[in-house]
Amino acid sequence: MRKIKNFKISIKSREVSRMLRKLLDMEELSIDIEEAVQKACFYYNKTIKPAVVYDTFSKESMALNLNIETPAKWIAVSSYIVTIGNELQEEFNKNQELFGNYTVQIVSAISANTLEQSKNFIQKILTDDAKDEYCELSRNIEIPNDLYPQICKILPIDKINVSLLNIEENKSFKFSPSNTITGLYYWIPIKRRKK
Repeated sequence: MRKIKNFKISIKSREVSRMLRKLLDMEELSIDIEEAVQKACFYYNKTIKPAVVYDTFSKESMALNLNIETPAKWIAVSSYIVTIGNELQEEFNKNQELFGNYTVQIVSAISANTLEQSKNFIQKILTDDAKDEYCELSRNIEIPNDLYPQICKILPIDKINVSLLNIEENKSFKFSPSNTITGLYYWIPIKRRKK
């Protein structure tokens, strides 16, 4: 098991604006909204505290049967749980209209952007590790929330200040903080050219 805390990511305001246009179903954002996005990205940047816990298991040592799709030929699997922490949500809760009428959507776009960057960070590390073993990674496979307890058996979520909540009414699970995702990558051998 490996963990990395407080790695550097910065909110990309251009990406947040693009996501916001989709959320609001607008072709272009007004100047006021663009300025609000810029200010929000700068303001909330200090609240992003990314952390990841991950591990790689050989096909033989993978003790869990997750019952999810697998590639035909794989030799190992890397699973991860990544979070951006709870400070973004806490800061947002203090003043939900700090950046105008669209603060909720702006914060949602910031959250999505920083989680995506955090996932890309771990993917780059795993890609480099896989190359050393003459493998490539499969596409990212998100783990459904009903399988969260199984993934938490192999990855110590307490190391990155994440907990698993059981939602009784719909018999599902979720992570706390809510800005947390989990997934896995299969390692697929690359055919080596003969010289």
